[in-house]
Amino acid sequence: MAKDWQTESHTSLVNTDRETPAVPRRPRLERHWPLLAAVGWVFVLSRLFFVEVASLGYIYLPHAWIEAPEGTLPPAGGLLYHVLVGLWAHWDGLWYLSIATYGYQNRPTATAFFPLYPLAIKLTGGSVLSGIFVSLLAFLVALYFLARLAELEWGPRTAWYALLALAFFPTAFYANAVYSESLFLMLASASLYFLRTRRYWIAGPLGALATLVTMYGILLVLPFFWVIGRQESWRFKKLLHVLWMPLGLSVYMAYLVPLFGDPLIFEKAQSNWGRHFEWFPVTIWQGLVAAWHSWPDAVNFAVLFQRGAPSTVPSNLYNVLFTLFALAVLVFSIKRLPFYLWLYAAAALFMPLSYPAEGNPLMSMPRLVLEAFPLFLGLGNIMARTPWVRAVYFVVAIPLGVLLVTLFATAHWVA
Repeated sequence: MAKDWQTESHTSLVNTDRETPAVPRRPRLERHWPLLAAVGWVFVLSRLFFVEVASLGYIYLPHAWIEAPEGTLPPAGGLLYHVLVGLWAHWDGLWYLSIATYGYQNRPTATAFFPLYPLAIKLTGGSVLSGIFVSLLAFLVALYFLARLAELEWGPRTAWYALLALAFFPTAFYANAVYSESLFLMLASASLYFLRTRRYWIAGPLGALATLVTMYGILLVLPFFWVIGRQESWRFKKLLHVLWMPLGLSVYMAYLVPLFGDPLIFEKAQSNWGRHFEWFPVTIWQGLVAAWHSWPDAVNFAVLFQRGAPSTVPSNLYNVLFTLFALAVLVFSIKRLPFYLWLYAAAALFMPLSYPAEGNPLMSMPRLVLEAFPLFLGLGNIMARTPWVRAVYFVVAIPLGVLLVTLFATAHWVA
């Protein structure tokens, strides 16, 4: 059945501009060893890069003051602890740790942080080190499934550049931090891979779990509906697998009812960050205006690394740059990405663009680009065919990654 799908149904879902490598008949481990080795090396080198830069930044650059969630304190420890561990628990990381330790504890604002990642932290020890371990392990698995998906749709060359593009993306340091991005990337990429290979009883539960990590999981309904419809001739019984994602979200909503009496309290909690609905062209325009007014601060290192309460104002410029980059990749990937991947990436971008924050319209976009992870598949395909794109990408991404990870390490606002 799988062979028939690969030879007969594959071209109905993807473009014809793809690599078609021969499939060697070798033992399974030997066949996948080059991919596993590539994933391992990219993972190790990229994580060490961000660790080294963050540690040096923590030691030598000025620190901002950062406020912990109510009822908690920043992690204690000596210099070595903070250099290797503690610096990765800033901002949202403190929320996740507090939920792992105390639960939601009648704190409606905490419900904006979905429960599966703090639960994983709790099950692995409940410490900062536990959060880092979960993030790193999940990112390693996410890279593997991203590469498998790229190989399935294009071939090993695109898979290689997609790995590099994601692992060395300027905000890929969040995969080292106590943040949920890695766990979501793992579950979502694995879900789409198993979806594409017709293993719906694996893909569906993984998609449901993804909705327990972040609201972006519900968007997997779109590729599920399209792929199952095309692969299964729109048979109603097969299409029922799209219900896995609403089921996952319903579990969280049901959990919130006895705690707060409101299954949608997590959506209302977003107002604490000034988020509200807006048409995405308006959000982009507001972001451009904010960036214009804040760009002098964004390029002034004295302001970026100032002591005292951290400011979100300089980030307006970086928010716009990452937004324009993501939109450009989305546009140029229209003919390169299979429609189901492009559809999810578009939805994952337009969700935050339709929900801006007051005073910082494109807040967190440098990080939220990671949620639209099929963009890195499209970018990998472009990089595989266009040498100058590879050069420009890394010339820009590496220095920008150095800047942003040192800002994060010193508790200044990034995303």
